[in-house]
Amino acid sequence: MDFSKSKKNNSVSNEDKVESSDKFGLGSYLGKTVKIKGNITSDESVRIEGKINGNIKSSATITIGKSGNVTGKIEADVINIIGKAKGDIISRKKLIIQSSANFDGNINTDNVIIEEGGIFNGNMNLSEKKKQVNS
Repeated sequence: MDFSKSKKNNSVSNEDKVESSDKFGLGSYLGKTVKIKGNITSDESVRIEGKINGNIKSSATITIGKSGNVTGKIEADVINIIGKAKGDIISRKKLIIQSSANFDGNINTDNVIIEEGGIFNGNMNLSEKKKQVNS
């Protein structure tokens, strides 16, 4: 008889870390076969695996998945690029360009992470975080 417990893989990828930290939960998912020409506005997280030609604005997290391809302005608290994106980015909290990502455009954010292998072509404006003064 074998009484040993099997080990579960508890490792968490960067992609999962961003999704699990989202205060709104799972949010919306746009699959690989979805193609949209137009703008998207959401108060919840959006994960894109399809092709979007238009602007995307969210008050939560936008994740462009490995098969995702976005052309347009992207604005959100957290933006996580795994696939391809082209346009301007405004990230209020954090932008992550993962190792498989390819991004062409301008970035405006307080915090950016570009993983080794991630491609970024464009200009970046790192805003100074507002300092709070306690009286």
